Amino acid sequence: MTTKRDAKCDIIIPVWNNLSYTKDCVENIAKNTECPYRLILVDNASANDTKHYLEGLKKDRSIDVELIRNEENLGYIKAINQGLAISAAPYVVMMNNDTIAAPGWLERMIDFAQSHPDVGLINPQCNGHGNIPVATYARSLEKRKGQYMEMNQCQGFCMLVKREIIDKIGSLDEAFGIGGYDDTDYSMRAHKAGYRSVAIADSYVYHREHASFDKAGNREEWVQRNQKIYYGKWGKHLRLGATVSLKEIDPKPVSDMVKFVYGLAREWSWVHLWINYPGDAKTLEKAINDCMKTEGLTPHQNIRIDYFNLPDAVYDLALSGKLIERIRKRMAAKRFDAIISLSGDTPKVLSALAKVLKVRLVASPLADGASNKLEEGRRTAIEIKESRDKGAK
Repeated sequence: MTTKRDAKCDIIIPVWNNLSYTKDCVENIAKNTECPYRLILVDNASANDTKHYLEGLKKDRSIDVELIRNEENLGYIKAINQGLAISAAPYVVMMNNDTIAAPGWLERMIDFAQSHPDVGLINPQCNGHGNIPVATYARSLEKRKGQYMEMNQCQGFCMLVKREIIDKIGSLDEAFGIGGYDDTDYSMRAHKAGYRSVAIADSYVYHREHASFDKAGNREEWVQRNQKIYYGKWGKHLRLGATVSLKEIDPKPVSDMVKFVYGLAREWSWVHLWINYPGDAKTLEKAINDCMKTEGLTPHQNIRIDYFNLPDAVYDLALSGKLIERIRKRMAAKRFDAIISLSGDTPKVLSALAKVLKVRLVASPLADGASNKLEEGRRTAIEIKESRDKGAK
């Protein structure tokens, strides 16, 4: 069986100037990577100082380097695809040149990838060291081995991809131009192919965000342009509220609630879970965490839980306020698509307000008898999204 020490990785790094950052990036990879790797450097028509540095790396026999030189700046996406076209390793990292890899960064990602067959894309941690040296901070993360957060998408600053993913879904979509939403699109395609995206807790790569992108033009214009392309391809992600009133902590209803909400999130939904419980919130939070551990679930980036201890009428008004706050212009893009009542009945004021605001109401009782609540959550999210998109046409 291939192990993390002998599993080779191709590291694809597009470069457009930023010589000092590029040197930092390459030198820290060389210093802090133990497993076999090949650097595939794609020079997007850099100025002579960067060009000559990259040519010098090609001559350096101490590292394995493949250099591609473009006579014009083709942008990040096309450069990555040029690298993918010549890559052959069982693992590939798509990486920005404004990053600093810490000791153990790659070995830990590959180790995790090998022990989780259903995970296709992996991010390291990318900030948090503050004034602490990067290497020192990375060592402090070693105790978090095995911990991770599930996400709908990985970020392209440093994204490990299994070869089997590339073989199934291909390269980045060049419709996204110089970059932006390309990583979101790739993560969605991996999801459609049956793979999860995660950020692991014990690998660290510092990212000086947007150092190259900001020099390539108006970043906000590109983001807006590519968002339209992405939404045209996949539709907007769902924003869901899920409400439940619990009278006591019973392991079965808590487990059903957790799995159902997790299923919603796995279908690319932003989920706000609102729980009204007359007891101590910390006790309930512990019960939820214990349930997640039992079910083999980890924190999910797209799930937010709010705990309430309110009379029913006040709880109803509190949730109604959450719908009202999203009427404001700055929150309009984050309006809820649906409110799901996990208790089977929606609070009266919330229900009336949802109808006025044209927010769909879904009754999905926890005690409906479905055996696989996680799958039921997934199916519910798919049905809500299909119904919304159909109604928008």
